[in-house]
Amino acid sequence: MQRILNALLQYRNPVLYFFLLALSVSFSFNQSPFHQYSFQKYGFYLSSKLYYIKNALGSYYDLKVINQQLLKENEQLKKIELSLGDLSLYPFDFKQPKRFPFKVKRANVLKNSYKNQRNFLILNIGSDNGIQPEMGVISKDGIVGVVHSVSKNYSNVISILNKDLKINVRTKKSPAFGSLVWSGGSSFEFKIEDIVSNAKLSQGDTIVTGGMSSYFPLGIPIGKISKLNKIQGSGYYSVDAILFNDLSQIYYAYVIENSDFKEIKSLQKNISQ
Repeated sequence: MQRILNALLQYRNPVLYFFLLALSVSFSFNQSPFHQYSFQKYGFYLSSKLYYIKNALGSYYDLKVINQQLLKENEQLKKIELSLGDLSLYPFDFKQPKRFPFKVKRANVLKNSYKNQRNFLILNIGSDNGIQPEMGVISKDGIVGVVHSVSKNYSNVISILNKDLKINVRTKKSPAFGSLVWSGGSSFEFKIEDIVSNAKLSQGDTIVTGGMSSYFPLGIPIGKISKLNKIQGSGYYSVDAILFNDLSQIYYAYVIENSDFKEIKSLQKNISQ
């Protein structure tokens, strides 16, 4: 107590000053409408700034949750987009109800090589998420590759920028099938092999997945024909293609699960025996 009294005596002038200041402000506020309005205006200004800062901080900490919600919505929209874009092999198929066995699982790309002759990607989902070898992988702009191997929490994906991988393709206008092959040059430039020369193709035609494998549904846009020539005496076209997808700028991907995969593999195994 004595220390408090000593402190008050030592700082009596500042204490008295602030006491009188508070008293005068109180009298002014109670007696003058102008001062009341001024205090309320500045008080509202300060409180609004504080609420703005609080809201901004809250929004920042909620971004992760919001981002996860948006990615989940994108996953559902991607599945709808794939099912709506699934082409029919023949015109009369449009009259028939179609079964769509494909589902998508969202993944983050942890590692992506694109400068080698045989490139791979690593995704942050694995067997614990239901991922298995030979599942197709796509991005928002096209195809990425095929799952090669999986661990508990990760997947190793053969990129389409791999000289050993061939993808079954066709064009939107023609049912003629071919194989999309990377020749090891630019990450956008590809060749399409084995398209017969009597197919109705033209420069600028859109290339889509052919649907003849269990990896991808039919009709996913991949790129467009940039150059087209008939190889004399071979009965086939020489086709150059440009991809829509920039494979050096992939941060999210979708793994495609085909619920009919095991059934198809079982039939193929019986045929080969």
